[in-house]
Amino acid sequence: MRGNPRRRLAAATLALACLTAARTARGDEDLLDDLSRMRANRLSGLRNVSVTEQLNVGFPSAGQTQSVLTLSLLWPVPLGASWQLITYTVGEIVSQPSLEPRDGRVVGLGDTVLNAVVTPKRTGALYWGVGPVLQLPTATNGDLGSRDWAAGPSLALFVQPLPWTVGALLENAWGRDFNQFSAQYWVNYNLPRGWFLESNATPTADWEGPLADRWTVPLAGGFGKVFTLAGQGLSASAQGSYNVKEPRVGPAWGVSLSLQLLLP
Repeated sequence: MRGNPRRRLAAATLALACLTAARTARGDEDLLDDLSRMRANRLSGLRNVSVTEQLNVGFPSAGQTQSVLTLSLLWPVPLGASWQLITYTVGEIVSQPSLEPRDGRVVGLGDTVLNAVVTPKRTGALYWGVGPVLQLPTATNGDLGSRDWAAGPSLALFVQPLPWTVGALLENAWGRDFNQFSAQYWVNYNLPRGWFLESNATPTADWEGPLADRWTVPLAGGFGKVFTLAGQGLSASAQGSYNVKEPRVGPAWGVSLSLQLLLP
């Protein structure tokens, strides 16, 4: 017995729509997986524009807070067929109580740090890059930065045994009255549908300071999600941190929110 042509057409249209939706969903999930993998590895060649708001509690003393709005730009530049230059620029807007109580609160720019490492486009299990780090004295107040030119070497290392990504950016910069080491680390675990768990913090050592105030060692942990909006890849995350070692003038703990624009 032959069915109604309109019903057959409607059924075929519905089946096609369901198949297209399934393929689109599968394609979207593949895109999220690719973006999540590349976002976690700072040497993957993914362009990344990030805005992070960090609230540090207990700076410069108990009951006080410091707010740091960080804008970072991760941008690869091709160097022929086999190599690329990965530039990583970080600038800050800081609001905090003055270290001189009579001066109230200080708001302004911090120093700007430019890191540039050369890395091969094709690597084995270890992703690596070497290059210089340069500190620009853009701080608008002595409380917000050293206001000193500084430069030195940097080394980036990443491994990516999926779904894990583990990496570090090691650098030491010297200036006229400045000698500081930093070791920013990333530990990332990707989950399905763009979700991820992440620990990202930067232990530092001020070699010019007294021994008791030399090290700042934060431990951090949080979560986030990679998603698309109007076809544009984005990432949003939240994280908490606790300083297991901090100078006498330094925060005890903090929280941060971050939004990243991902550009393959």
